[in-house]
Amino acid sequence: MFSAAIICTLGCAPPAVAQYVGTTAPLFPTIMVPMFPGGNTTPFSGQSSGGGSSRAGTGRTAPAATTIVAGSRPQIDINAAELATHFSPDARAKMKASYLQSFDMFQKLQRKLDLPDNDVANGVSAYIAGNYMVLHGIEIDDPVFLKLVSQVRRGLLQNRGFQRIPAAQKRKLYEQTAMVGMFMAITQLSLKTTPQDPKVLGNLRDSARANLKLILGERASGLRIDGEGMHL
Repeated sequence: MFSAAIICTLGCAPPAVAQYVGTTAPLFPTIMVPMFPGGNTTPFSGQSSGGGSSRAGTGRTAPAATTIVAGSRPQIDINAAELATHFSPDARAKMKASYLQSFDMFQKLQRKLDLPDNDVANGVSAYIAGNYMVLHGIEIDDPVFLKLVSQVRRGLLQNRGFQRIPAAQKRKLYEQTAMVGMFMAITQLSLKTTPQDPKVLGNLRDSARANLKLILGERASGLRIDGEGMHL
């Protein structure tokens, strides 16, 4: 499962959940809202459109270039530091380190699932999946995650705003969504062995809810992920 794949990439203890001080504000308010204005159309219906689209996102053959970050150097350290500014000053160094570790695990996850590098769809899918896991206290299977990647990729290709943003902004979107998504997914998995104070857990779920709304808009409250993928 997606969750099992994450565990396999850890190799050691995940970032300490206790470092997360909790925030009800979106972690990066600069991305487009909603990310998928046509979310009630085929890519997000949970149904496969023609042409074998359910296989998109599997294999390392690069998908349409419009979802791949090109012409922009990685900004991993800068993006982790920016995300950390949403926490109290005394927690920022630890959160930056957690985000950096989360991105490293995300890259390993991409390789394990045979997904192409630098694909914004991968980062956004991890973001949606990780926040959904925290919000509902569940895990997500590998095949479901791969369907989610395929759906997100098609949605991004239909989003005219996404096509117009510069490569540097796509890079930021890719890296920050991956960092937050993996951090939240790892956090959810760690709750099995390291239960959290109810207040911290409440903050995590409030953040997950706000994060999903940031990308999906008002339809986030109706988001459902099951064996057929994502439904809005």
